[in-house]
Amino acid sequence: MMKKTAIALGIAAMAFGAQAAEWMVTPDHSFAVNADVGACYQGLTGSTGQVTSTLYGCGNNQIQLKSTKTLENGVKLIGQIEVDFDPLLDNDLVKADDMRIGFDVPVWGKLVAGQFDSFFEDNVSESLGFWGVGDIAAFVDEPLSYKGGASSKGAVKSKALEYFNKYENFSLAVTLNAGYQDTNMYTPMWGTGVTLGYQSGNFQAYFGSVVLPAYFSDTVFSSSTTATTTTLYRVNPYTNASGLTANYTMGNTKVAGLIYTAQTTAGAMYNWGGFSVEQTIDAWKLGFTMQNANYGGSAQYSQYSAGANYTFVKNARVYVEARTLGVANSYGDAFEVGMKYTF
Repeated sequence: MMKKTAIALGIAAMAFGAQAAEWMVTPDHSFAVNADVGACYQGLTGSTGQVTSTLYGCGNNQIQLKSTKTLENGVKLIGQIEVDFDPLLDNDLVKADDMRIGFDVPVWGKLVAGQFDSFFEDNVSESLGFWGVGDIAAFVDEPLSYKGGASSKGAVKSKALEYFNKYENFSLAVTLNAGYQDTNMYTPMWGTGVTLGYQSGNFQAYFGSVVLPAYFSDTVFSSSTTATTTTLYRVNPYTNASGLTANYTMGNTKVAGLIYTAQTTAGAMYNWGGFSVEQTIDAWKLGFTMQNANYGGSAQYSQYSAGANYTFVKNARVYVEARTLGVANSYGDAFEVGMKYTF
């Protein structure tokens, strides 16, 4: 079966050229390959104020494989895997990223299982970072994932089951997030999320709310490039969160706004609010983000990010980006310049 598929892909590649990203294996089966490669020079400020400069992949290197098989009555079987890696680190491990498997049923909607960014994360939590290219991109503190320059495990990306459907201008996503009630992981606990979307012309708006499991299992990479460390559990620092975001495109200008709140396991309320602007001028794209992050008491930060990228040939860009997070000793502030090519 693999040999037959390989022959079909080879014929398709010859027919459509080396840069083709999608092939028709059979009339009812499509197969897509997408790859990103890139490198950048980055300066990142640590908690003591010391700046570390590094040449590395900047989160720009990824390979995605996606297969869609059309069954009877228009039902589609969907399979997708993604892997990340950093080719500038010799013998760096290839790391699993998103994975999906499921069905897309006409009228009834799409149901997928796997490990992936939820609809809530993509359209609410990350709504202010849409213009960036590199690792820091437009991102100031991302709700549920970052705090004052220090990154932590995102609370809305994990092993999940998600249902999605659209009706006219409206969309709905319901997510179940796998976790546990106890540190021994004996008692399952499902987090839940509901996100509503609305689109009319160039305007989009999303409102979502999530309730999160107390603990979740995880596998993380150690400092060694040849081994991984499996943790029995991780504590989820948040119990629930909700957010509202909207964006509007006016010609070559796109603006977005975010209001977001989350409750910690200790009962504290954290709040984020901000806006971003993206401007396209011929082959140039410029971006700016401003956000207020309130973690209670004196832990309130005004954060800014700005950047520009230039597409000098189709799917290939050079870019420069910088951010300041407003934290003591400039912790988390960063600057990077690099190049990315998608094929």
